[in-house]
Amino acid sequence: MSLRASLLTLRVTAVLLAVLVLLQAALAGGFLGGHYDMLALHGTSARVLTVTALLTAVAAYFVRRAGGPKAPLPLAAVLVVAFVGEIALGIGRAVALHVLFGSVLTACVALLTHRALTTPLPAASPALEPASTATPATGGGDIPAGEPAPAAPAAAVSVHREPAR
Repeated sequence: MSLRASLLTLRVTAVLLAVLVLLQAALAGGFLGGHYDMLALHGTSARVLTVTALLTAVAAYFVRRAGGPKAPLPLAAVLVVAFVGEIALGIGRAVALHVLFGSVLTACVALLTHRALTTPLPAASPALEPASTATPATGGGDIPAGEPAPAAPAAAVSVHREPAR
């Protein structure tokens, strides 16, 4: 997988992760506000969030493997483990720690998403652009696919300097 495709995949998974973290906060708030049926949705969403974090870590691995930045990989890997711990805190009803840890995880997801979205994408590969069918003989200036490019003309002007006196 190319660096560009890997970075795009990382961006998509990181943004999805950020949206799911915000959904978690909304579902938790709904539960704490008296809508008790939202607790089951909060638990299901937590599992989806953890799988998404795993996919984000895989995408970060491919970014690193393709020569991209190192920073997203350890952060994404730690987030996977942290989300499993967060689920354990929630199942154990350790509400104070669960809410505190959830807030810290939200900040970490924001950091990961920021890094993924601000990493510059490399230029698109010419192989991904449509090939032109115009040839110099038909009036077009493009070189047909598979043809070697002509050599650049030599400079017609030479520069001569007078010695300093």
